[in-house]
Amino acid sequence: MNAKEVFDVCHTRYRSLRNWVTDSAGAIHSVDLDSPLDGYQWRPDRARACEYIADFERIGRAALRRPSWKGRLQLFESYFLRGMNYKRAVKAVGVSENTFDFWYREIKRTLGAEFSRTGLFPPVRYFQPRTAHAPERPPRRREMRRIQYPSPTSRTASP
Repeated sequence: MNAKEVFDVCHTRYRSLRNWVTDSAGAIHSVDLDSPLDGYQWRPDRARACEYIADFERIGRAALRRPSWKGRLQLFESYFLRGMNYKRAVKAVGVSENTFDFWYREIKRTLGAEFSRTGLFPPVRYFQPRTAHAPERPPRRREMRRIQYPSPTSRTASP
């Protein structure tokens, strides 16, 4: 999977979790009994969902925090995090559409690689129980048993 696809997967999960966390904060929705239900939709516990949202934003901001990338960071925050539509985001960033599109592709490539490196991708592995993917610790040097070889003087001569 290339870096842009990695970013798309992580961003899709980010948006769905952010909407779910926002909607589950006490909002009551009306139910349309004439339309069928969407079926079962897996959701992590709320704390873990909030961690994913925070990690997505933190990793993205940290990766784009170069002094020369100030505009790219602004694009990331307005378009990807706040969800502004395209035209408003171009105006908010204050660049031409061509520059915006170039930065857009650059952000996806940069953050996709960063999300893979930091463990945000794949989201399935991120949401596994923390003990499930913890590697088993190798024994320390002092915990290893020493092999005791018999000394040459302790050998008994056979008759």
